[in-house]
Amino acid sequence: MGKLNVQELFSRILPLVLVLSLLSPVSLQAAEEEGRESSNEEMAAAVKEQLKLAARGPKLHADLRDLEGNKEVAVIVHLSQKPVALEEGIKASKDQAFSLEQEKNVKAKIEAEQTQVKAGLQEKNISYEETYSYSTVMNGFAATVKAGDLEEMLEVPGIRFIEPDHAVQAMADGATQAAEPQAAKGADPIPALLGVDKLWAEGFEGQGVKVAVLDTGIDPDHPEFKGVYKGGKNFVKFSAVYTKPRPDDDPSETKPSERPANMPEFNEWGMPFATFHGTHVSGTIAAIGANPFGFKGMAPKVELYAYRVMGAYGNGQVSWVLAGIEEAAEQDMDVLNLSLGFYNTSESESMAYAVNNATLAGTTSVLAAGNFGPYRTSVGSPATSRLGIGVGNTTLPEERLSATINATVGDYKLTKSANLMATTFNEDPAEQLTGEYELISIPEAGQKKDYEGIDVNGKVAVVALGRIIPEEKIRVAKAQGAVAVLLHNVRRGEGSPGPSGLFIGDSFDFIPAFDLSQEDGQALRTQLSNNKGTIKFSGFKTAKTKGDEVHFSSSRGPSTPNFDIKPDVVAPGTRVLSSKPMYKSDNPNADYSKAYTRDSGTSMAAPHVTGIAALLKQAHPDWTPFDIKVALSNTGKKLDKAQFDVFAQGAGRVQAHLAAHPEALAYGQDQAVQNSTGTLVDNPKGTVTFGNHSLKEKNLSVAKKILVKDITGKGGDYKTTVEVTKTFGDAKVTVDKPAFTLAGEQELTVTLKASKNTEQLFEAEVLGYIHLTKGKTTISLPFAANLSGVPIVEMQGFALSEPDLSPNGDGVKDQGTLDFILTGDLIRYDLALFDLGAAFGEGVSNYEEVGYIVEGTELKKGKHSLPIDGQYYPWNGDPKKRIPDGVYALQFSGETTPDVQFPFVYGSALPFFVKTTKPVISGSVTDATATGKVTDRYLDFNKVLKAYGLDFDLNDKLHATYIVTQNGQAGEPVPFNLEQDGSFSVPVQADGAIETITVVVTDAAGNKGEAVIYKK
Repeated sequence: MGKLNVQELFSRILPLVLVLSLLSPVSLQAAEEEGRESSNEEMAAAVKEQLKLAARGPKLHADLRDLEGNKEVAVIVHLSQKPVALEEGIKASKDQAFSLEQEKNVKAKIEAEQTQVKAGLQEKNISYEETYSYSTVMNGFAATVKAGDLEEMLEVPGIRFIEPDHAVQAMADGATQAAEPQAAKGADPIPALLGVDKLWAEGFEGQGVKVAVLDTGIDPDHPEFKGVYKGGKNFVKFSAVYTKPRPDDDPSETKPSERPANMPEFNEWGMPFATFHGTHVSGTIAAIGANPFGFKGMAPKVELYAYRVMGAYGNGQVSWVLAGIEEAAEQDMDVLNLSLGFYNTSESESMAYAVNNATLAGTTSVLAAGNFGPYRTSVGSPATSRLGIGVGNTTLPEERLSATINATVGDYKLTKSANLMATTFNEDPAEQLTGEYELISIPEAGQKKDYEGIDVNGKVAVVALGRIIPEEKIRVAKAQGAVAVLLHNVRRGEGSPGPSGLFIGDSFDFIPAFDLSQEDGQALRTQLSNNKGTIKFSGFKTAKTKGDEVHFSSSRGPSTPNFDIKPDVVAPGTRVLSSKPMYKSDNPNADYSKAYTRDSGTSMAAPHVTGIAALLKQAHPDWTPFDIKVALSNTGKKLDKAQFDVFAQGAGRVQAHLAAHPEALAYGQDQAVQNSTGTLVDNPKGTVTFGNHSLKEKNLSVAKKILVKDITGKGGDYKTTVEVTKTFGDAKVTVDKPAFTLAGEQELTVTLKASKNTEQLFEAEVLGYIHLTKGKTTISLPFAANLSGVPIVEMQGFALSEPDLSPNGDGVKDQGTLDFILTGDLIRYDLALFDLGAAFGEGVSNYEEVGYIVEGTELKKGKHSLPIDGQYYPWNGDPKKRIPDGVYALQFSGETTPDVQFPFVYGSALPFFVKTTKPVISGSVTDATATGKVTDRYLDFNKVLKAYGLDFDLNDKLHATYIVTQNGQAGEPVPFNLEQDGSFSVPVQADGAIETITVVVTDAAGNKGEAVIYKK
């Protein structure tokens, strides 16, 4: 089983769980420096140096090494010639124009190299199927190749780097929610909060600015896009996931009519087959306000383009995204929105590089940071792009409800105040829940099938959290007729064992949902197993949140390996109201009056910044992407700095009007590795990155430059101050000019100094802000430095001693161990069990987290062997039980001590088989040939695994022999192979002295079956 298969599988089955990065930072080393170029004012020398790769030759990504065989692998191949956008940036750095003739020449070189490389692959008899080729934002192509050919591909001149074509996902927190047309209760508060309304009043609504949304597509019939939507393209490849192909110029959302009968309407995470995400994102940017309740996009008069790079269930591929970025750059888009990505903190990833090159070509890219927070180093690619604008998610002021529940079950009584995590839109739950209701306990996950035979009509359902999103549990309970639902926490839930703390909001699809603790929920369940229960609700109370906080799920920086501050800025992204699709082509009578919904995540934060970037571009047509990024950063509102450090909020929450009207801009002078060729470019930005350093050997002194530019011509006297929010030892940050008079431009030198310290300490970092003030005007740049040299805790050698278990008490493979080495201590860990054999429909595999094997509160660094005895604890708190026969995956997750850089470790082992049944054999002997069939669960297991690309040779699991008995003596077992369907046809002895022929089949779990197929 190849390593890539395991990683691909877990990227599919655990998309909402933090997993270790599948891409390591690409190690790019410089061999020589080729001369410094003079800078122009706008880009501050967008390209200063060109560095070439060291003479170490081309590289294969770590996840692709040591793969063998004919299995097809999706990859992205990088070539050596610089792409068009990078060459354009190099010309701009020299203050030179990039003519059409020069562009043609660059493209000709790229085409020639690509042709030469493909000819080289042919000469080596390396077959491949190309999906996309790229020349503008990167030079290379995406293709499927045989795993065994990867190493040989590196021998083809021109190939510099090969990486996996990973899956990407929409950066929203959950599934679509119901229409909420009046939820804004008057005017939408966001434009006023961000100062966008002031720009509208000045006539800036995005006129003439081209914005491309790379997402799941758009509903082109939505009235919110009338007049602003200008078309787009589809980059999602047709496959058996869809009923029919679609033309390249159709970027509409994935429709219900495109779903084959064997594909589920909702996947295991509650995400619908028919997509909605791109329409929601596009509405936040460009909705024209065609509604009666005050909702309008940030830039309602832009020219809006949609590039469909994610398909069914909101999933896509890196190669599709690259094709979309390429198209956007070629079409001279002003601003891109990418509310997508995957968990990978590396700046050295192809989407991040493509964004870098698009930036050099003049396109501003706004990128969702990811929803993997609140932990350090949880930012996802492409938001790791050093030249793009990564955006985190902040909250809005909201009303929260609570009430007292009064439950009686037999002699047991529960009276407790509980928060409502969800309510019905435009209804008062106190008026909805005025009587006494019967309580009903729902088993398992609270899915539709779990209600079979249970009457909840007019009653209150008790449902456990976990396995599927709570929104879906609430919708299902309502569809079954429940008036309310008590959602109780589970052992591995958020905030467990207390209430989850989740707040979902209001929706037409919801009934009131109360948030209970694990203890209270399980107590109700236990009592309801033997008694009837009733419940009343009273004492409803309302509280209002203050908003302007970084949402706990918002991904934090730094990015790796440069300790860069990400996200760059933050914006509202929690329960944001926007447009939703109605799929008019499927339903000509679709009613768009309620085609609005709320959603949450950095996906919803990024389009606010995208719309504002479009307004800035309209207000300042000559501004480059670097100017726009710095203006947003310099003027960001600093949120609670004690609660949210620079890696949580970046430069702060965006303030559109201030960003559009700066008196001066302050650019942190930095450099970034531009792409896989090792090119280094200047990166003027709104932050100061001192990077990673160690104090073990000597004292430290690092200097960085800030270039302050007068924008209005007013100049003036400025004061500089340093605000340190976290320090270490005697580390000190100073600015060489405590005060200065700005006349045109002014360069400042910021210096970090710290004394030698031989210890490696996690807390050895320096964070804070540099402020430049003139009267009421303040320009701020956050800074960060890592002085610790502390490594990330890793899990090594993760393996099962017995991947095939037969816990039937016969002493053969009844138990095994999970073996690994920890390089640091854990303060919490568990080993979860996933069933890979569930199914939504014929031919469609599903995976369910059914429980856990073991959990604990402490695990020291060193070697470990966790026992696996064939039993597990169900996720809903039921007693321990035996693992049923089946095919599973194991996922280890652990939380490290606070003194490390990243607080989690993960490991996965799959497939893991549990099997207690014996092989069943039938057959006969005719004309000296034994024929027959073996029926066994491993045949069923193989069908399950085939859907994941993990199927095995049956003879690796079933070991068949036959034994000939003659003259009362049994001969030695003779091994033979089975066909993959379990059948066999084997020549045997044709001797009249033979008395019996017995076929014996022993499976990998130690179960033995035998049958006499010939008897004299």
